[in-house]
Amino acid sequence: MSTLEAPCAGRFLFASALGLLAIAGPAMAQTPHVMVTPEELVWQPSSRVPGLLTAVAEGDPTKAGPFVLMLKLGDGAWIPPHWHNVDKRLVIVRGTLRMGMGDRLEEATTRPLSAGGVAVVPAGSRHYEGASGETLVALLATGPFSTTFVEPGKP
Repeated sequence: MSTLEAPCAGRFLFASALGLLAIAGPAMAQTPHVMVTPEELVWQPSSRVPGLLTAVAEGDPTKAGPFVLMLKLGDGAWIPPHWHNVDKRLVIVRGTLRMGMGDRLEEATTRPLSAGGVAVVPAGSRHYEGASGETLVALLATGPFSTTFVEPGKP
């Protein structure tokens, strides 16, 4: 490239970047600021897992994009072996979540995660969770999100 071409290329890249910012800027500015108090959460009982309540705090797990789903498990509640189509991240807010890996629920092999603990579960990884004491968990992922149970008829 000659020294005469370099400034033109630089101006083109700079102009292109400004154009992208002009297009993306308004869209980015329209993203809403989300704050949800515990009292504003709308809890729904799970039709498949006794002792599990869920509440969407942000986003929509059935649509493309990030979301936050709150999980409330009663003491002794278990979510049987399952997997998801996308990676999920769990942050334990209160209580103790017991997690295990595999196709069979084996309480003795679970690892307890207390408040402040974090778990990252890759898509397709078979796992299960249970609660010691009432347990509150934030699940963060990107939708669309699905859960497939190892044994579809259970629970």
